[in-house]
Amino acid sequence: MVCQVTTIQALGEEKEEFSLQNKKEELINEQLNKLDLSEIKEQINKLNRDTGEYLPKLRLEDVIDLFTNQEVELKLKAIIQGLLRYLFKEIVINFRLLGKLIILAVIAAVLKTFQNSFAEQGISRLVNSIVYLVLVIVALNSFKVAINVGEQAIDDMVSVMQAILPLLLTLLVAVGNITSAALFQPITFLIVNLLSVLIKNITFPMLLFSAGLAVVNNISDNFNISGLAKLIREINVGLLGAFLTLFIGVLIVQGTAGAVGDGVTIRTAKYLSGAFVPVVGGIFADALDMVIGGSLLIKNALGILGVVIIFLFCSFSLLKIVALIFIYKFARAVIQPISDSRIVACLDDLSNSLIMVFAAVLSVSLMFFIMLTILIGIANMTVMLR
Repeated sequence: MVCQVTTIQALGEEKEEFSLQNKKEELINEQLNKLDLSEIKEQINKLNRDTGEYLPKLRLEDVIDLFTNQEVELKLKAIIQGLLRYLFKEIVINFRLLGKLIILAVIAAVLKTFQNSFAEQGISRLVNSIVYLVLVIVALNSFKVAINVGEQAIDDMVSVMQAILPLLLTLLVAVGNITSAALFQPITFLIVNLLSVLIKNITFPMLLFSAGLAVVNNISDNFNISGLAKLIREINVGLLGAFLTLFIGVLIVQGTAGAVGDGVTIRTAKYLSGAFVPVVGGIFADALDMVIGGSLLIKNALGILGVVIIFLFCSFSLLKIVALIFIYKFARAVIQPISDSRIVACLDDLSNSLIMVFAAVLSVSLMFFIMLTILIGIANMTVMLR
């Protein structure tokens, strides 16, 4: 008899849990249908087109299922293998650049060896300068490619942020973060666009200018402007640090203040409805919990989706830049024993400038990661405070 009662109770609990899970899924699907997901789906399709050769396809539904306790296969191994394959492919593609740099460096070394056989020393210097300029043009063209890759990466990340921020702010309001959404609505869009403009129109041109100065500095021993090139690089580092510090400070202060205020407001609303409106008030409070829970789940899923898309867009661009840095560093190491010190110094300066391009793109992605993390965490903090 006791076993039968226990079995009936267990079946009842399972049925209740199953019913609750169904209601939760219905609520989530209903909320998803009310959201305009066309822009974020467009970004997912773009990512799949650009990376489909190397990565498994990303689907919005898989990310949602991951947060609803459904079984979703995480293909981390396939993603890591795809990124490594892409890096290897970029290095192989850039072996042509490596070959050009080494051949030109060898030609310059041979000309320098036979310098004394020229009747006029001026002719020898002229030929050496021509070879040096050809090598520099080849190197600067690849540097400009890296700048274009960085700009495209920033444009892609900004497009993702512009697609996902309206959704996250809408869901913040649904969770009850009205104050936070009101604070973040103008600031997030302003920061995203301002950051893009500053990096593309100030940081990258300054890096290109400093690379040009480094090239000019190595043309002649009598003309030294290495200090100016170094100063411009240091200014770039300072600007990136200032952008990052200001960005994080503003978001954290406003996010924390908004979350505390919203948490207290929701808790008060729940208490008043439950205490002063008998029966119906309790039902309202429970319904509010379910709506907030569903909105919170969707918001977290979309936030993580945004982080994943930005990470993948950023990773492919950074790997392309890393491949170029490797080629410059490798070429420098190979030609150093035989080549003119000017060429070695030029390649070293260009590789250092490429590292700055890498750092600029990485800084933008980190700022966007932090923004999405704060937007995800605000609602979670509000729910805890209520």
